[in-house]
Order: sequence, then C-alpha cells, then structure tokens
Amino acid sequence: MRHSTRILISVLVTGAAFIAGTSAAQAAFGVASFTANVVQSDGTTLETQAGSHPFEGYTTFTLNTVNVAVPPAPPLLVPDGNVRNIRVDVPAGLTSNPQALPQCTDAQLATLTCPVESQVGTQALTVFNGTNDVPIRVPLYNMVPPDGHPADFAFSALGSRGDVMGNIRTDGDYGVYYTIHVAAPPAAPPVISSTLTFWGVPADAAHDPQRGETCIPINVCNGGGLSVSPSTPHTPFLTNPTLCGPPLTTRLTVDSYQDPATEVTADSTTPTGTLNCDVLPFSPSILVTPDSKQSDTATGVGVDLTVPQSSDPGTLGTAHLKKAVVTLPAGTTINPAAAGGNLAYCKDADLGIGTTNPANCPALSVLGTVSIATPLLPTALTGSIYLGGPADGSPIKGGPYKILLDAESARYGVSVRLAGTVAADPDTGQLTATFDDNPQVPFSLLSLHFNAGAHSPLANPLVCGAANTTSTLTPYSGEPAATPTSTFNVDFDNNLGACPSPLPFALTQSTAPQNPSTAGAYSPFVINFARADGQQYLSKVRAVLPPGLLGAIPSVPLCADAQASQGTCDAASKVGDVSITAGAGSDPYPFTGPVYLTGPYNGAPYGLSIAVPAKAGPFDLGTVVTRARIDVDQLTGRVIVTSSLPTIVAGIPLRLRTLSIAVNRPNYFFNPTNCGVLSTDTTLTSTLGSTQNLSTPFQVSGCGGLTFKPSFSASSSARTSRANGASLLVKITQGAKQSNIHSVFVQLPKQLPSRLTTIQQACPDTTFNVNPGNCPVGSRVGGATAVTPVLPGHLSGPAYLVAHGGAAFPDLDLILDGSGVRVILVGAINISSAGITTTNFAALPDVPISSVSVNLPVGSHSALTSNGSLCSSTLVMPTTIVGQNGVKITQKTKIAVAACPPKVTKRAFRGHTARITLKTPAAGRVSGSGANLKFTKRSVSKAKSLTLVVPLSRAGVARLNRHGSLKVRVRIGFIPKQKGPTSKTSTTVTIRR
Repeated sequence: MRHSTRILISVLVTGAAFIAGTSAAQAAFGVASFTANVVQSDGTTLETQAGSHPFEGYTTFTLNTVNVAVPPAPPLLVPDGNVRNIRVDVPAGLTSNPQALPQCTDAQLATLTCPVESQVGTQALTVFNGTNDVPIRVPLYNMVPPDGHPADFAFSALGSRGDVMGNIRTDGDYGVYYTIHVAAPPAAPPVISSTLTFWGVPADAAHDPQRGETCIPINVCNGGGLSVSPSTPHTPFLTNPTLCGPPLTTRLTVDSYQDPATEVTADSTTPTGTLNCDVLPFSPSILVTPDSKQSDTATGVGVDLTVPQSSDPGTLGTAHLKKAVVTLPAGTTINPAAAGGNLAYCKDADLGIGTTNPANCPALSVLGTVSIATPLLPTALTGSIYLGGPADGSPIKGGPYKILLDAESARYGVSVRLAGTVAADPDTGQLTATFDDNPQVPFSLLSLHFNAGAHSPLANPLVCGAANTTSTLTPYSGEPAATPTSTFNVDFDNNLGACPSPLPFALTQSTAPQNPSTAGAYSPFVINFARADGQQYLSKVRAVLPPGLLGAIPSVPLCADAQASQGTCDAASKVGDVSITAGAGSDPYPFTGPVYLTGPYNGAPYGLSIAVPAKAGPFDLGTVVTRARIDVDQLTGRVIVTSSLPTIVAGIPLRLRTLSIAVNRPNYFFNPTNCGVLSTDTTLTSTLGSTQNLSTPFQVSGCGGLTFKPSFSASSSARTSRANGASLLVKITQGAKQSNIHSVFVQLPKQLPSRLTTIQQACPDTTFNVNPGNCPVGSRVGGATAVTPVLPGHLSGPAYLVAHGGAAFPDLDLILDGSGVRVILVGAINISSAGITTTNFAALPDVPISSVSVNLPVGSHSALTSNGSLCSSTLVMPTTIVGQNGVKITQKTKIAVAACPPKVTKRAFRGHTARITLKTPAAGRVSGSGANLKFTKRSVSKAKSLTLVVPLSRAGVARLNRHGSLKVRVRIGFIPKQKGPTSKTSTTVTIRR
C-alpha cells in the first residue's frame, strides 16, 4: 500500500506507551461487534430492492476492549491490541463504481484541496490517545488509484493519510473487498472502532451536510454543507445485487500487531436478501462477425455480447448475466487445421482459475483474444482465449471442448478468468458455447475474437446465405432468458459474390504406380484425390481400377471382421497406407494410417479396413476406422472399391482436402498385361448428393517382352444320340508370368453342329441379368471351372445360353463362382448358313489363369448334336487365341473323340486261325469275344495298327469240317489307358475249308 494510516499526531505516542506499561484485565484481541448494511435515506431502513442504488452503505465495527487501571484515576476502557490489517468482503453482486465520480490526486489530498465532487463518503474512527477515546470523522475521497488496484479511497486526519483500497476477489466470486493497513505503534494509536460510509449517489444533494468536512486540531470535525457543481453527473456509485434469494453476508477480517498470524473474522448478515428481481432491466444483444464471409474459408470470428448499463440513478441496475449459451451458425465449425502449428492446451491450474496466481498458459494454446468493458473500470480488461484441456495433461479425448478466458488489467490489478465449454453437434458439427455461473459484475461489452490465418480454429459454412447465430442469455434475476440473434451472409468470394447453384463439386484425381510400370510386374499403386476450399465435401468414393490391376489375395492373411471394425488388424494383413489432409485454409492438417485387407464385407467378397489415428496436436480422438468393400466386375474382372468416408469426428467436420491411398505391399499388386491406354474410373459423391465422374489414364509398358504360350485342347465322345446330342470339353492351361488371354475364337467342325432345339430355349437376358437361377432349365447347357492365382480357391459354375433381344443367336455365358467372386465369360455364337458354329470370347478379363475348362455334356438339353459318327474322320477345330499383349496364336485343334472303337482294316483266315487287323484310337487294351474263337487280350501304348491272330476252337474246327465254311461274329472291346468309356466294335469273318 502506498501510504500507511496515520491518524493522530505524535503526542498520542505517550498515551500508547502508557497503556503498554499498565496492568490490565486480560481479554482476547477480536471484534466486539460488526454491522454492514445498505440503507435508504433515513439511515436505518434497509435497501432491499434488487439492482437499486442505496442511499448509502456502511460498515461499522468495534474491537474488544479491556479495563486498564490507572491509579488513582478510575479504570480506562482501551482496545486489547493494535489492529494491523482490516479487510471487508462485501456480498457478491453488490458493486461500487469508482468511475461514477471525479478523482482526487495525491497532491490535492495532501493540501486538503480535493474536489468536493470527488467525495464518495466518510470515514469515522475512534482511537485511544492514552487518556481518552477520540472520535474522528473525515471525508472519504475517490483517488487516482495506484498501479495494481482498481480503486483507492483515502482520507486525511490531523495531517496523516489513510487509504481504503478496493479490489476484486478474483480467487472466488469476483465480489468487491476493501483493505486498510494501520501503521504499527507507536506511529498509530490503538483503534477502538471504525465506521466506513459510502454514498450511493455521491452527487446527491442529500449528502451536502457531510460534504467537505475539515478536522481542526485535537478531536472535532465540523461539516461545511457544501454542494457539488450543478454539472456533476448524478452517477450511481453503489448498486445492489441482482440475485434475489438468500440473505447477504459481509465479512470483516482483522489481525493485530501482537499476533499477526491469527486472523479474527466477524460476519454481518442481513435479515433478508434483495427482492423484486422481476423488475430489473435485461436487454442484451449479440453480434457475430467473421473476418471473411467467403464460404468454406478458415476465418477469424468476432463475437460481441453487449449488455446495456444505465448511469441514471433513477433506473435500476441491469441484471447481471448468469449463464450465456451461444450457438454459432450451422456450418460454422471447428477447423481441423487449427491443430497445426504445434497447438497446445492450457490447464485450469496453468491459468490460475480460482487463484491469484499469475496466468501461465502456453503461448501455443491461444485461440484468440478477449476484451471486457465494465463501467467499474476506465479501460477494458484484455487478454486471451485459450484452448483448455484435462488437468492431468493427457490428450483431449473429445467434446465438449473447453475454452478458457483470461481478461486482465495489470494497471488495476484485476483479472477475470473463466472456463466455458464448446459442444459440437456429433452429426453436424454446429457449435454451442456455454459459460455458466459468471461473475455477478456488470459489463457493457464482452468481445471475443478467434484467430484468423492458416490455423484459424473456426471456418465458415460451405453453403452461402444467411448464417444465423442464436443465444440464450440467462440473468441472475431469475427472469426469463433473453434470446438475441445475429446474422451475417456467407458469400462465394468475400465480395458479395453469389454462390453457384449447385455448389461446385469438381475434385481432381491422379493415379500412378510407384515403380516402373512394367506389364505384369508387381508394382505399388497410388490413387489421389484433391478438393479445394469452396467445393462440396466428399462423402463417398467408388473407384474402378484399370483392367488387369489386381492383387494376389492368397498371399495376404485376411483380417477378421471383428478386428477390422475396430482397426486392430494384425500387421500381416496390411496392404497399404492412407494419407489425408483435413481442414479449411492454406495448411490443412495431415493424418496417416494403415490399410488392411479383410474378408467379406457388406455383401462383397473382400474389403478394406482403413485405420487412421485421429491425433492432432493436443487431441486424441481415437482411431477412425473406414471400411470399404471390394467387388469384382462380373464381365470385365475389374476391381471395384467402394467406401463411404467419415465426414465428421467427435463433432469436428473433416473438410477433407486430400485423400491418397497407396497399395504398396511387396509382391501384392501386379500390373495389367495389356499395354493399351487404360483408365481408373471413379464416381465421387458429395455430402449434398452431387456426383462427379473422373477418369485418369493408366498405361503400362513392356508387353512385348511377355511370353504367351497357352495350351488349348478339346475332346468329345463318340457316344452321341438324337435324344442326348453330343458333348465337347475344352481345356486351356497357362504357366505363370505370361500375358493373360484377351480372346478365344473357336470354329466347331461340321460334325458338331449346334442343337437348334436347345438354342430355342435360351434364357432372356432380362431374366439372366437379374438372377440366372430363374432361367429355363433348357438354357443351362454345361459348366466351367477355372483356377487363378488371384484367388485362393477355384471358380466354377454353369454355362447358359442367353438370348439378347433381336440378336440372331444367343451367347454362351459361363458363370464362374468362387471365393465370393463371380465372373461371367461371354462367348458370342454364330451359325453360318452351312451350319458351322463359331464361338468368340472376344473380351476376356485381363486376369491370370492356371487352367480353364468348359464342359458341354450330352443330355436332353445339350448344346451340340452330331452329324454322323464322330469316329469316322479326324475332327479339327480351328482356334485363335489372342493375348492381352496382342500376340496371336492360330492353330487347328484336333478334337480327341473318346469311346471310338478300334477300326477293322483287314480280316482273313488261314488254316484254323483268323487274322484280324485293327487300328486302335489310342493307347489302351484290346479284347474280344466270339463263338468258336479263342481271344487273348493285348495292350497298346499308342494309337496303332494291330493284328490279332485268333485260333479257332475245337468246336469251330469240327463245325468247319462239317459244313465246309463258317461265319464267325467277332466282338472287339477297347479300354483307353486314360480314364474314359469302353468302346466296342464288331466284325464278321467267313472261314472256308
């Protein structure tokens, strides 16, 4: 304190010393009585009207006294100890406004020339001068406060100065308290009692009788009856609380020089609290103004909350604000980019909420600035808005989010530190800020401004038009809350430019292999998307990869669904990485995470689990798991990846700017074997329902260096009939690291024509495309099986004839199912006027195969029939196979016909022995039977001519001798060495003697 209270002249020191040396009846230092009230003009009636300006407020106390024997004089009643510090804490909400009247300077007080308009009340003291109780009553002036104090009220008595310092309980309820420091003895005599009086409206003429008093030496003060200048504003100094309810308590705290460590307290409580809060004015307004009004832009945002305050003594004070709830416009949300720049947060303890400790928040936790203008101070309190966080220093796990306000005035020693919450709607991100239990202190303007720049914590709505802020402001008076609103218009260019309708949705896409793009080689693949501010937000991606760009699924242990949904897949399932940036502005925040391959997901045979840790600056919002389904196009074999992207996490819209997925597992993704210009075709969907189709060229090289040596074979069976037709089995095999097959063209021999009665039963494509299982039974003509290194198991399924509208002939569609994948191979059938059938599989998927077999069996609905015996001549099927690399193989494929019997080329008889010459169809065993003949079985290792020498039996010889000639029917059987049906033939041999 700048000055000690020195009330009496040095002659009183003798009396003080006398007291110290006398014997006295002992009593404890303490407070004998204490009263504090605000009263009406009669000086006794309590002022209970809430928000009113009392005539005056006073605090009066008397300290304990003791009887001191002063023989031969009667005993003296003197205070027990010398008071050192006096503190008076007035009830929260009872405010005093030192700005209500002019100020007196130190020089003026020293010369007793303070302006009469600066008098704010009186100070009355009773002290003991060693022989008598001395009453002193002097004017109390509103002083220019020293640095560190918001108010200083001083008085001068007998040449000495006393200061009543006003301050704010920043470590509690922000109520007002006053302190007086009394000089140590012998500089000051013991104080017996004190009455401090503040005038409610200091310029009121009713206070003139006590205005301008001057003390004459010794102990008498006479009033002067002065008046203030007519131009002096009648501004209220005292205002009652605006909270109605409990009685009000004022606390006195004193200590003594004899025992400075012991504080003595006394309370004065009114019989009732303030009343009639329902008549208090409360008309706040709110104004929200972004620095930029451009849509989807990171921007600074100003929020001004105005509460009009009246300086009219005839008007009740404005109700204090208890709770403020402000909901920003829909679309004005937290900006993820705010986490950039090494954002930190401030703990309550660092800010010193509830203490008088200096604020010590990290500079990187500042979100903006705050300013509070109050009529109680000549200048506004200013400071910072901080991001708040957990007290233990752990990461912020989610909302509601905490913000801290620190408004300081170093000059006046006042600080206001408040904690609020910001709730972000989990579905929309709309922000609602809440500050509750605010100080019962009047303010005229609370201004918040959130930072602008690349790391601005807020961003504007995407959609143009009116952006409406709503609020619910609840006063301490208990009256209904005020609900002021504020509106600004979002435009397209911050220059009143109208937004296009619909908003633009024009993202960019790029793709690239990370290694040299050699055909058929393993090569990581990257797909990138980029979105500029102002574009609609991306919510769904459907990417169709280039034909032939495939993954070796059997090489990856698939992540189970339970782990995939939690993003806890084993590293063995990892196939790539994802990188995203999020947030509006020039520096969106980066996030990365792994990509895992999973089993069936959402009806698709395979899926992806993309696990991105949402860690940004001080935030740890957990792992954001995005699932994707992987389908395979039935006709082209192209891989289709579809995913609905997260657009909001913990109430923070992502405002996705870039998305990059790299499939980079070694020896997993391999390139097409087609070196033509291919493409990655993508359909993007926005949160507003707009779609965008993108296509990025993709091309590999080196196709000419790929080998192409597929093996193609065909077989049939001689067992044909009118009822069951004929059969055909085609097989293709291929080694690894070759060009994949692009097309297969075959021409059937005339001996194997199409069966027209079956063609007429072809399934309509309208039925087939919906569900092949609903096709007529007669349209199912066979089946197919395939093995590919791309999938862990084989694929198999039926073969259908499918009719397409007015087409002359149906297609042969092969359905291959396996490992959850379905592929349909389409062969176009044509029948020439000569009855020759051709089938052209013109666009096979660029997929490696180990083997493919197509079986068209005999049966009541066989695809083929026969013209005569299939064994009578060699069957040749002209075949053209074209690789994806353009290499063409043309061959005349011989159709091996099973169940053809051996062909008898010569027969003769000499002596008693028959000679039969056969041509066997293949390797196998020949056997025979016939009356009067003795056969032996013979084996042949390959198709060849074979002569059977068959002796006649004794009975046959006897019969030949008897008749002179003998016809013998010989039946010959052939069992092929490979698995297949037994074929038989017969011949007649005439034997003559």
